[in-house]
Amino acid sequence: MSARRGRWIPWAVTGGIVLAGGAAAAFVVFPALEHRSAEDRYAEAQAAWQEAREGLQAEQTGWDAADARAQDALTVAAAVTPDAALPYLDADLVTEVKGAASDIEAAYDDVPDPVVAHLALPNPQTTDELIDAADELDALAGEYERAAGQYDDVEARVAELTPGLESAAEAVRASIPDAAAAVEEANISSTAQSRIRLHYAADAAATSDDSVEYYVTAYAEAAQAVEQSQADEMAEKDQGDGLIDARLEVEEFVRSITGGVRVDFDWAPIVNGLGDGDSAGGRVTWQYLDGGSATMELSNSVAANWPDSRYESLVAHESGHVITAKCQDMLVDTFEGDAELMATAWAIGMGYTDSWGNGVNFYYDGVAPTQDLVDATTGCR
Repeated sequence: MSARRGRWIPWAVTGGIVLAGGAAAAFVVFPALEHRSAEDRYAEAQAAWQEAREGLQAEQTGWDAADARAQDALTVAAAVTPDAALPYLDADLVTEVKGAASDIEAAYDDVPDPVVAHLALPNPQTTDELIDAADELDALAGEYERAAGQYDDVEARVAELTPGLESAAEAVRASIPDAAAAVEEANISSTAQSRIRLHYAADAAATSDDSVEYYVTAYAEAAQAVEQSQADEMAEKDQGDGLIDARLEVEEFVRSITGGVRVDFDWAPIVNGLGDGDSAGGRVTWQYLDGGSATMELSNSVAANWPDSRYESLVAHESGHVITAKCQDMLVDTFEGDAELMATAWAIGMGYTDSWGNGVNFYYDGVAPTQDLVDATTGCR
């Protein structure tokens, strides 16, 4: 009996030792597995965070490019439509610019709040730290993905709208020379120099690569100067003698036959010593620059007797001087510099044959220029 117990007890003790060892192993393995699982979880979260971060950065880069182009377009749009210039621009085209700019500005409402793509990663050590860090990275990745999606949407919208604004702004600029022509037409009695300066300013506003707002504003100021000149000239024409309408009719007649040469008009009681009674006087000075322009002085008697054919022929003769501003070669080569001969022949060639006024009697004792000279003037219209 005692021998059996002696053999059993060691086995029992040994068995107890084996069982205890197994329990200890379990306690060691389970925390190790949990830590390894946490490490794997953190590695996956880190990879997802990295991918989301790179995606966000790519979308931010794309948005930055779209934003820069849109901001440039908005700047130009504002530059070509300053308030001072609006009365002198094509209203329909300005409306298109304003609408396109408004659409882009509305799209900016969807730009996400700034998101910093964190560059520094946490350095977790314990199992709990790994789990917490993985959760934090997951949250950041989700934030990045949401922001990236918002950037993608707004970039696509703004990129779609920007070319329309660019085109609309360019259309306004391209239309400025035509708008200037309309301003000139509406203020045709303004001085030639004010209208010439207007067109120079319009061309600069339409074509300048830099300082766009400066040149568009300068164009507006030139247009305002034309309007002021028109008001001043109209005030001068109204001399309180009831002849303003007749004066304007004479001036329109001159413009209708002088081939687009810009003409200023001055009216006085006496011009070239003539103007009393039935007499009439006229004088023209001209220059060849900027397409040619001239100043015509006429006695008030012309307006008082308009449209008598004698006075009409006199104005036609003076108009022959005006159009010399665009036919310098004809004056020099065909008429050998004789401006009165050219003006007389030109008036006859235009059909104004009253010798009292067209220069035949006054300059040539009733002898008209030869027909070949009259015919030559048909090349100057």
